[in-house]
Amino acid sequence: MPGRWNLTVREGLGVVEIETDTSTALVALQGAQVLSFVPRGGRDWLWVSERSRWARGAALRGGIPVCFPWFGPHPTEAAFPAHGFARTSAWRLSPARPPGGSGAAETGADVAVELTLTDDEATAKLFPHPFEARLTVTVGAALSLAFEVTNTGTEPFSFEAALHTYFAVSDVANVAVEGLGGCDFVDKVAGGAVRKEGAAPLRIAGEVDRVYDSPGPVTLRDPGGGRALRIETTGAPSTVVWNPAPAKTATLADLAPDAWRRFVCVESGAIGAGRVTLAPTARHRLAVRYAALDARP
Repeated sequence: MPGRWNLTVREGLGVVEIETDTSTALVALQGAQVLSFVPRGGRDWLWVSERSRWARGAALRGGIPVCFPWFGPHPTEAAFPAHGFARTSAWRLSPARPPGGSGAAETGADVAVELTLTDDEATAKLFPHPFEARLTVTVGAALSLAFEVTNTGTEPFSFEAALHTYFAVSDVANVAVEGLGGCDFVDKVAGGAVRKEGAAPLRIAGEVDRVYDSPGPVTLRDPGGGRALRIETTGAPSTVVWNPAPAKTATLADLAPDAWRRFVCVESGAIGAGRVTLAPTARHRLAVRYAALDARP
C-alpha cells in the first residue's frame, strides 16, 4: 500500500494519523482540523500553539481551522463563537470517494481522508439552515484541502467559509508573501479602511489583519527556514493575512508572548463581499493546495 492511516487519541481528542511515502499528517476529528504536515526529512509546514487547549468544545490555536458558517465575530450576535461552530464541532470520518475504504482512500502515492458535519439541534440554534459540510484532506508530496457545503434544505442560505492556515516560519519579520501586489484589501487594524497593496511583496512589520480581494495564487517565502510554499485556490475569492504582533498577542491566552514570531496566517476564504449564497440542493467547493517550491526568489 502506498500509504496508511490510523485513528488514535491525543490529549483526549480523536485524531487521524496519516503516513505516505512522502509525508505524514495529523487531522483532529474535532473541527476536521489539520494539525500537522511534515514532508519526509523536513520540518512541519504548520504551527500549533503550545498553549492550545486540547479539550472538547475548545478551539485549537494553529494548524488549519475550518471557519464556517461565518468568519470572525458573528455579524449580529456577539455571544456566538468567533469563526463559527465548525472548528469546535465533532466531525465524522465519512465513507471515502471513490468507494473502497472507511473514511480514507489511497490514490497513487496520496492518502485522502474525508470528514463530514451536518446540521443538528445545537447548530440550528446558531445557523437555522439544513446543510452538509465535507472536508477532504489529501496528503502526499503536497497538501490539499477541499471544503464542500451543500444546501440540504428547501430555502436558500448564505454563509462565509475560510481555511485559517497557520504556517510555521523561522521569524515572521523575514518572510515575504508574493502575489498580492495591486490588490485592494480591507485593513482591519486600521478600522476597516480599504487600501491597495503595493507592487513589492508583503512583509510583516507590526500587527497585520488584512482581507485581500484576491483568490491568489500566492507564495510564502521564508529564507531563514529555507522554504517557499505555493498556495493555490478555487472557490475562494479572498486571501487573508494575519499576525497579531506583540501587543495583540498579549491579549490572547492561548499564545506565548513570543509566539507571534513563529507563524503567519495566510488564509483562503469566501468572506465579506465574497460570501456564498446556495440554492436548495446546490453545493459550493472551496479548495486549497499547498506545495513546496524552490526556496530561492
